[in-house]
Amino acid sequence: TTIPPSISKLKEAAMVNSVNVLDHVSVTVSDMERSLAFYRDLLGLKQVESHHLEGENIEKMAGKPGVVMEVVRLEAPETPGIVLDLQQYISPKGGVSSGQLGDVGHSHICYGVPDLRATYRDWKAKGVEFVSEPVSFDLEWGVVRVVFFKDPDGYVLELMQHPIEMK
Repeated sequence: TTIPPSISKLKEAAMVNSVNVLDHVSVTVSDMERSLAFYRDLLGLKQVESHHLEGENIEKMAGKPGVVMEVVRLEAPETPGIVLDLQQYISPKGGVSSGQLGDVGHSHICYGVPDLRATYRDWKAKGVEFVSEPVSFDLEWGVVRVVFFKDPDGYVLELMQHPIEMK
């Protein structure tokens, strides 16, 4: 069976106007060096780029005048190409968000580790603030082990044991 040309063109147009990749996620930080010590040195993300952005294009993109921004791009070793942008607004300085888990508009990023309990103990001993101890969800298809924790600015992140224990 062949697809009529009119349907084929509609499908092609829908694909052109649809998302086709996840390029990056970003976290705004107050102190780039402190955040790099956390995300790069403690979590183990690899630094792949850094940029100093200022001028008309970044002001237009951010929708505010006078923007000067430092950006460092990081990626997890086993998921190259999916990038975390740490962004520090040098000017204008932003306020600290009060968004918490469950608040509309709040988000979080989840990273996988091979041994959740060992990572939890190690990072807790190094001063990382956790929301709780690790918990397990016994689902029909597998057991998912997770825990939420906070970065130095209080942004909530999630750790998940990866690979997941399949049934």
